[in-house]
This record gives sequence, C-alpha cells and structure tokens, in this order.
Amino acid sequence: MKRIYLFSLVLSLTICSASAQVGINTTTPNSHLDVVGDVKTDQSLYLENPGDNTQIRDSKLLIQTTGNEIINYDIAISKYGPINYAEFVFENLDSSGLQDYDTKISTNDYIVVVQGYYFLDSATGIPEVVLYSANSTSNVEGYQIYSYKNTSTNTWFIKGFANDSTFRIYDFLTNSYIDTNVDLYLNVVIYRKGFISKELTEMTIDMGGLNKGVATLPIGF
Repeated sequence: MKRIYLFSLVLSLTICSASAQVGINTTTPNSHLDVVGDVKTDQSLYLENPGDNTQIRDSKLLIQTTGNEIINYDIAISKYGPINYAEFVFENLDSSGLQDYDTKISTNDYIVVVQGYYFLDSATGIPEVVLYSANSTSNVEGYQIYSYKNTSTNTWFIKGFANDSTFRIYDFLTNSYIDTNVDLYLNVVIYRKGFISKELTEMTIDMGGLNKGVATLPIGF
C-alpha cells in the first residue's frame, strides 16, 4: 500500500526543470509550489518569508479556530472584525452630560477608543450648544470624553461631560442661557485583542514638575 501511495504522489507532481517549479493537480505551475485544491497540514506550517501580496482583490486571510482548524476569515459573517467602528448616539442626555455608560464590551477581548464626538440640542437639533461653568461665568471648563476599564465589571465604560458645567442654549424669550438636554454622538473604534492589536503595560512617567521630557522606548519597539 505504501508503494502505491508514493507512486500516486509522484504522478501528481509536475516538475518544470527549467524554473524548478512544482505543480500539484496542475501541469502549468506559476510558482515554486502551485497547489490546485485543498491543503491539509497535520503539524505546524511555517511561512518564513511570505512576501508582498500584489493581488488585493479576492485575497484571503487565514485564521485558526478554537478547534485548531485553519479556515478563511470572512468579515461579512464574522461576529467581529479586527478593527470595528461604531457610532454611539446618546439621545436626550441630561444637561450634565454622560457621567457613566457601560458598553458591556469585554476588557479581556477588546480595546475601546473614543475617536471623535459632537453634540446637538435634543429639542431642536441645532449645534449652538454652549457650556455653563458652575464655578464662574468667566470660566471655560475642559472636556472629559473618554473610555475606561471598569475593573468591577471587566467591561469598557464611556464618559462624556465637561468639568463642573452644564450644556446650555440661548433662550430668546428670557434673553438668557438655560440648561438643555443634548444628543451626544461618539465615534468609537473597537479593536479585537490578540488578532490585530496588542495591549502594552501601563507606562507611568514622573515629570518632576517639568513640561518636557524624553520617553523610554517601550519594549518591543
């Protein structure tokens, strides 16, 4: 039986001596090894120098499943992409802003980044919204719009507000600014860990009261 198998394998190989090309199930190989059909590897498969892929269209990405199978990655039917984009719209938000929102997105599997934002008046949809400081009418407070890890729930939370301030619009009836609810739009990018992104350990820098410094290059860069 072994001899028959080896003989069949030799017949299925076509070797072009001029270019040292090998074809399996093809008599006209276009590469050093041109396989027409499925490839199964029982052990490890190493790609030491895969090179550049100049054919962008119809390119395939191979991934390993939890059952250790190598399959084509199809983003159209996948539960997630390596990089995901979502717009969070918080309608009729209180004038104090978004103090805490649990996205329910796992901190173990994903990295959540707030990429951009804007807000509109909920009642009218106009962008003429200002911030009123609780400290002084001459103060302009800073924004706090970010995502962070909640270690109690192991999920990503989002905040979007201004320090000691409320959102306001100008009321022409009273000729004054009044608190108003807003619609907050957040552009959020969600990275899949272990697939395309790697989270580094926290880097704490003591500036010693200075406003300049030289960073220590993170390990691996």
